[in-house]
Amino acid sequence: MIEKRRTVITTDGEVDDMNSFLRYLLYSNEIDTAGIVLTSSVYHYAGNDKGVSPYRWTGTKWINEFIDYYEQVYPNLIKHADGYPTAEYLRSIYHIGNITAPGEMEEETDGSRFLEKLIMDNDPRTLYIQTWGGTNTTARALKSIQERYQGTSEWQKVKDKIEEKLVIYIILDQDVTYREYIAKEWDITVINDKFNFWYFAYMWKQVHPELTSRLKATWNLEKIRDNHGPLLEKYALIGDGNEIEGELYDELRGTDLYLDTHPEYERFEFISEGDSPSYFYLFENGLRNAENPQYGGWGGRFTQIRNNLYWNEAVDYNPYTKRFESEYTLTRWFDDIQDDFAARANWCVVEHYEDAVHYPRVALEELDKNVQPGQIVSLKVNASDPNNLDLSYYSWCYAEASSYWDLSKIDLFSEHLLGVAGLQVSIHSNLMENPFEIDIEFSNSNNAKFVVPKDAKTGDTFHIITEISNVAKPPLKTYVRRILTVV
Repeated sequence: MIEKRRTVITTDGEVDDMNSFLRYLLYSNEIDTAGIVLTSSVYHYAGNDKGVSPYRWTGTKWINEFIDYYEQVYPNLIKHADGYPTAEYLRSIYHIGNITAPGEMEEETDGSRFLEKLIMDNDPRTLYIQTWGGTNTTARALKSIQERYQGTSEWQKVKDKIEEKLVIYIILDQDVTYREYIAKEWDITVINDKFNFWYFAYMWKQVHPELTSRLKATWNLEKIRDNHGPLLEKYALIGDGNEIEGELYDELRGTDLYLDTHPEYERFEFISEGDSPSYFYLFENGLRNAENPQYGGWGGRFTQIRNNLYWNEAVDYNPYTKRFESEYTLTRWFDDIQDDFAARANWCVVEHYEDAVHYPRVALEELDKNVQPGQIVSLKVNASDPNNLDLSYYSWCYAEASSYWDLSKIDLFSEHLLGVAGLQVSIHSNLMENPFEIDIEFSNSNNAKFVVPKDAKTGDTFHIITEISNVAKPPLKTYVRRILTVV
């Protein structure tokens, strides 16, 4: 059995955080949720009695309110999958962190003390801290540990333990505490999504329309929002009338005014889930995304900048735009991500297991193999469907994640994107035809064959992905990722 990844959500409570959290609840059986902590950011803070006024502050109650709605669909969810946490447990791990001002990390808070305990506990698993807002509460927890141990005989052992244990997945630097404290004092693994998240957030209209059909109004209403129970009734869509207390009126996407001033949107289209890639990264769906940030999967594909620091500067070839794009490492998965969401939305209301779609089961074999140039490699998979649905298969080579092709020769350039949080940079190439020639025979069968190129050199790798999907609407998909290394 594959061990679940252990994680903490930290969030500042924007509408896209709310949508991300709602979806997360439907996937909470797949991840070991160790904590939920409310933080501030430069975009949302509660204010204090020292002269800081609240700014776009949406309060502290919304998380428990969503958990209440989750509690109503929980009896149905557990009919379809094991491992869903109880609402009582989720409430017990929700804590208020440093929320008063942007980057405030001077005070110890309930949330920072809770994080400190998690960081210092004896659970040997990696602890992934998802950062949907600022890093300030995480920074305060680390600072408290440093103040307690630095200068003692235990300090180096404690510091080594923490640096080995933590991975921080940052969705944009939303305050200064990572740059000014964490990066200077700690050598913790950081996966920094600096810009790709925008394309599953407020800038999704810039994605090629072939990739966004499941972000449209009709799809959202039919597959997600309507007739799927009380939790999904809270899923926010453009122009849906939802007004969040504390948010600036101009930032409310649910109003008619927003539709009038943003004619590019239709009522009930997707708003944003810019924080969801931080937990998409943790899914054990066969893509092995969390095994190495450079592999790529639903959470995107990253480049190692230096030891323990990864940025999403990796690029994948987008066949619709005919160029390499950093955002395509995320947007290429949109259809799968949304179909998966729709299937789980059905779990909220479908009473009987046999009437819903579930994941194909795959008998896993040795995934990584040594191969020779010119060798024909069997990609056979033994799969079954729990509801006896027909299965379809598709095998392909994730060329950009493989080392056989030298992507360093691509003429890349940066494009500036003006998002709601300011100027960001995305990496692209000039227009070109698909440069990858890949030989996979019988790719649409459960016994495909991959022919290793004869000019492959020792050490070259090939990432071969087989998708196993049930023939259903919506389908669910299981992946098998094999890594072949030339010897």
